[in-house]
Amino acid sequence: MASTDAHENVASWLSALGLAEHAPSFEENGVDINLLAELTNEDLKDLGVTRLADRKRLLAAIAQLRDAPATPQSDPATHTDTNQLLHRERRQVTILFADLSGFTDLSLKLDAEDLHELLTRYFQLVDGIIERYGGTVDKHIGDGVMGLFGAPVAHGDDPLRALRAAFEIHDRVETLAAETSQPLSVHIGIASGTVIAGGLGSEGYQEYTVIGDSVNLASRLETMTKVLRAPVLIDETTARRVRELVPPRVARVR
Repeated sequence: MASTDAHENVASWLSALGLAEHAPSFEENGVDINLLAELTNEDLKDLGVTRLADRKRLLAAIAQLRDAPATPQSDPATHTDTNQLLHRERRQVTILFADLSGFTDLSLKLDAEDLHELLTRYFQLVDGIIERYGGTVDKHIGDGVMGLFGAPVAHGDDPLRALRAAFEIHDRVETLAAETSQPLSVHIGIASGTVIAGGLGSEGYQEYTVIGDSVNLASRLETMTKVLRAPVLIDETTARRVRELVPPRVARVR
């Protein structure tokens, strides 16, 4: 099976597999060469690859990409090519910020090992829910989680997916609190809008992320939940896109 080293882009990689018809969907959803190795069976379904045989063929090729050894890069031109793979583009996304309440008190109360175990369970819970609803975990910030819906893979109902994920995160953290006998709660802010998505970092290391006003707004909304005592706050753009389905326990702010 040919690796991405032998192809200039995703379209030619798909063509080599005899699956060129899927190239427009990959391009529309911003799936570049750097992201191929991260695709799962569910991602392929979301990309419109409905035939089981096609998904099997793609998954086998993707597995080879994951297993391929990294190629040493000493030529500066090679670094430029790598950066180009993480191309930047404007995307319509929904951002979710989830923050564990009372973490400072917990860190003073629990020993380091118990605190580490608790945070591990929390991150596994939140990350799993975000991914199950079709989102991507962008990063962990302290005890907070930033999730993306709409990048790198877009769906027609990303704001609704983020909202449903938020409610499940809130309910599951309550269950975790009961299981661990700890006063756990989570505050969540959600905002939608246009961002710049792509690689960010140095010449030697880049990671896929998004930058834009919606990221900052989602973070501010998460902070406001503590003052307003609301489990979830969403911006007007998100509310407008899911207005007919917004549950009454969501507080909306402009």
